[in-house]
Amino acid sequence: MKAVMIVYNHGITEEVDEALESLKIRGYTRFLNVHGQGSTNGEPHLGTHIWPGLNAVVLTVIDDKLVQPLLDKVRAINAEAEEQGIHAFVWNIEAMV
Repeated sequence: MKAVMIVYNHGITEEVDEALESLKIRGYTRFLNVHGQGSTNGEPHLGTHIWPGLNAVVLTVIDDKLVQPLLDKVRAINAEAEEQGIHAFVWNIEAMV
């Protein structure tokens, strides 16, 4: 099992939801109104008057075989909407209850 955390501009929520649905990934947690700033490009998303954008985060724990297809979908979303900002991070899950 792997945990995948997807951080993205809330403006592309529909695309992220479609990626999860297309892979039949049902179990996830979404964090809304997340503030952040990309490490190299893009504008900060701080929910302020100066930087009004906000991010969202989806955290899901999935079978290893779904990781690469999900990352491919995130990569495709990024190619279509690079200025919006989307990143995915993967780590191992040692145990789950």
